[in-house]
Amino acid sequence: MPKTEDPAPEKATRFSLVKKRVASLWPLLISLIRENRGLLISGLILGVFILAVGWYILFPQYLSPNTKFYSSGLGYPAMMRKLGKPLPAVVAPAGERTFERHIMGEGLAASDPVLVPVIPLTSILKVNFKEGDRVNKGDIMAVLDDEIAQIKLKSAKLAVSTAENELARVIAGSAYVLAQERPKMEQVNLKAESARIELARDKVARYRRAFEKGVVSKVALVDAEREFAGAEQAYSEAKLRIAMAEQGVTKSLQIARNAVADAKEAVLHRTLELENYVVRSPIDGIVERVLIKDGEYNPDPGKPGFVVVKNLWFETFFDQSDFYFVKPGLKGEVRLEAYPGMTFNAEVDRITPVVSFNEGGPEISRPLRPRGSGAPEWAATFKAQLNFTEVPDNRPVAMGMTGFGRLTVSRRNTAIPRSALLSISAGSGIVYLATKDGNWEAREVKVGIVDDFAAEILVGIEPGEEVIIEGQWVLREADKIEITETREFDYEKDG
Repeated sequence: MPKTEDPAPEKATRFSLVKKRVASLWPLLISLIRENRGLLISGLILGVFILAVGWYILFPQYLSPNTKFYSSGLGYPAMMRKLGKPLPAVVAPAGERTFERHIMGEGLAASDPVLVPVIPLTSILKVNFKEGDRVNKGDIMAVLDDEIAQIKLKSAKLAVSTAENELARVIAGSAYVLAQERPKMEQVNLKAESARIELARDKVARYRRAFEKGVVSKVALVDAEREFAGAEQAYSEAKLRIAMAEQGVTKSLQIARNAVADAKEAVLHRTLELENYVVRSPIDGIVERVLIKDGEYNPDPGKPGFVVVKNLWFETFFDQSDFYFVKPGLKGEVRLEAYPGMTFNAEVDRITPVVSFNEGGPEISRPLRPRGSGAPEWAATFKAQLNFTEVPDNRPVAMGMTGFGRLTVSRRNTAIPRSALLSISAGSGIVYLATKDGNWEAREVKVGIVDDFAAEILVGIEPGEEVIIEGQWVLREADKIEITETREFDYEKDG
């Protein structure tokens, strides 16, 4: 095995050589420092200043959750996770607050039109109202020529008299059409036929005894029997006639009474029909249109002569995002372009639960400006009827006036800071809550009114629960938190 040389002497020689060189350069270095002392001091001061500025500016940015670097792989949360430390979080307790939401919509004054017909086919004598006039229920709006109607009414009354007299004749039995319906006369005939048949029966009996004695001939007996058979037939016919007469006269009396009642109904019909020759307003309202003139002839029965409007309201078009908040009974106000600076009190009466994509208040025929989708968007609105609760007499509202309706929704509910609410969509959101022992949870909540300061929570959070308002964006499922600050808010005052 070859012998290995010891390297220690060689290393010592090299170290000694380096030491001699450094010792030879040290005086030169000291000389350079002395010669450039001012420059070195300035550089040192500048370096310290740069480090101080960097610490003052960059380090807070490093700790700030509002920077992109914070959530990166080299950010503060990532470093804390690697060290197994909890992440900082700022919390605030949920409270209560009265929330207000102001809802604005375009619209126009509208009303229910009522058609007032002209029924008779006749001439129009006089029109009493003009467009824009106010009418009360029952007011005479037009007068028609009723001469023919009066003649028909007189004729109907004469028909009643004729029917009543005919009934009296039926009761008396003197009507010529009642030849077979006279029970009393038929009773007289039946009694006579009954007597005749008795006489014929007695005659046959006598002739039979006489024939047996040879007093009368066979021919005489046969004639007597023939006479008796004829009497029996006449008696049977009399009985049949009296039965027919008794039944027939009952029906004839009913027919005559019906004729009287029918004639009276005709009189009533003609009387009521005569009322149509005076056109009256069926409601309280305003005359919107007059479709007839003095002297015209009404050629069509039931043709509208007037249009009267009633129940004036403001038909408002609200954005579909406000559908949840607009309820019947909600108070509001209307501003009309006809009266700048003036407001009319109103109240929501009826809501049409249909969203239209081509009506925007009162109607649009072109898309609106883009709202962020990158393409023109159509208005998505629903209609609500706002009834005027008070309209000054000196400020009449006319149908068709345009303007704006404004509603105010006010209610008290659970409130959290706006910064605690994440991922709002279709009335729902996510809120991170601080729990015990450095834990947290993400909870889905139902959201109502949201403004720049606070959010209304309908379901999901109770007052007093602590919500995370800073630091929640970077939290992961396994992370722990450390509450670095608890901020108290006066939701009523601060909002």
